[in-house]
Amino acid sequence: MRLLDIEVDDKRYGARTVLSGLRIGLARGEIVSLLGASGCGKSTLLAIAAGLDRTARASVRLGGRSLAGPDAGIGFVFQEPRLFPWLTVAQNIGFGAAGARPEAVAALLEEVGLAGYGEALPKQLSGGQAQRVAIARGLVSQPQVLLLDEPFSAVDAITRMKLQDLLARVAAERGLALLLVTHDIDEALYLSDRVVLLDRQPGPPRTELALPLARPRRRGDAQAGAWKAELLRLLDAGVAV
Repeated sequence: MRLLDIEVDDKRYGARTVLSGLRIGLARGEIVSLLGASGCGKSTLLAIAAGLDRTARASVRLGGRSLAGPDAGIGFVFQEPRLFPWLTVAQNIGFGAAGARPEAVAALLEEVGLAGYGEALPKQLSGGQAQRVAIARGLVSQPQVLLLDEPFSAVDAITRMKLQDLLARVAAERGLALLLVTHDIDEALYLSDRVVLLDRQPGPPRTELALPLARPRRRGDAQAGAWKAELLRLLDAGVAV
């Protein structure tokens, strides 16, 4: 049985249909990336999966259990860190789960490489550090699934690679399923077990590619290069990222 099942019959913004007839599932521990043109509904799909969009005709099941709204079993990491500037790092992390114990927050800080930063304020952090805090906040409820909406798009290339490594390690150690929206093909290839291409026109995914690449992944791997060429071909054929 799949861990997460998302079915979207219809999602509209006014008269415009954004998603229709879409079915996506994730197995436990699986990492799936969503690629597609801007405006094709990738971020909307994550909002539906997180229970943040109640206007869609859709259903979300986690471990066979139907969800009616936000659930502790699903964490979310946004494109921007979205930290409260008046709260400390530890308080920002704990905000994601009422009653989070200080020792649990401290363990999360160590897990994301920010041990000792609990009393710092967001203004004292670099962009990469702030996004590490956002990842920790997404993990504080001990979710089974983590949704990520272009989480590394605002940081420099070196920081992005370090954050990708962090995410891959955390997912492997926790057995997390990840659903990642990205415009970066290399990022999708480095992290994903499967890549789903969404088309500009609402409907089922145009293409799904399983990536039989060994882990841990190596950047610049020749086999990954062959898959990149295939993804570029498919995207050029009908979906512009």
